[in-house]
Amino acid sequence: MDPAVEVAVIDGALDPATCRALIDNADIDRWLSCTAEINRAANGPHTLPPRRVAEAAPCRLVGADERPRFAAIDDPVLALRIFYRLAKILPATREHAELAGLKPLLRCVRYRRGEGTEAHCDPARETADGQRSQLSVLVFLNENFGGGAIEFPSIGRIIEPRVGRAIVFPHAALHRDHTVAHGRKFVLEAEVFYNPNWQPYAR
Repeated sequence: MDPAVEVAVIDGALDPATCRALIDNADIDRWLSCTAEINRAANGPHTLPPRRVAEAAPCRLVGADERPRFAAIDDPVLALRIFYRLAKILPATREHAELAGLKPLLRCVRYRRGEGTEAHCDPARETADGQRSQLSVLVFLNENFGGGAIEFPSIGRIIEPRVGRAIVFPHAALHRDHTVAHGRKFVLEAEVFYNPNWQPYAR
């Protein structure tokens, strides 16, 4: 990602069949509040999920009394696939930390008719070994709904939904989800992590 470009868009980050399967699987799972923290181990019993460490402007839902709902997706292969699709636009370093990739615990978020979000910033997350997220990743899983675009008001940019389209942006970038006019909107959310403590291999 060019440091001068705060928001990057990559089409085809996921193929339509994968997007459809993620929606189908999430629809039979238990939907959780976006304020929920996932306490179970991710990708094995020895890996704790990243924890939220900062939330300057909490995500508030428009059009309903609760937060958007999400289903947890623990899939290291999927996380790696998305990372490979995005790698060419991700900075190798940020704030003196080196690129570490995506974590396997992702979130499928559902917005129903009349729902959107107020302008907000995303929280950073941190792993037990000190890796910290700095960039947000959002992938549209469907487009058969009305409305639901993502707006970045500080730069005057609106990004329309398209199946498999990924948006990458800094956590501090103010953004909002336009209200869904009809149908249901599904997006996959993840974070890009950076590690300030990489150790060189011993020779």
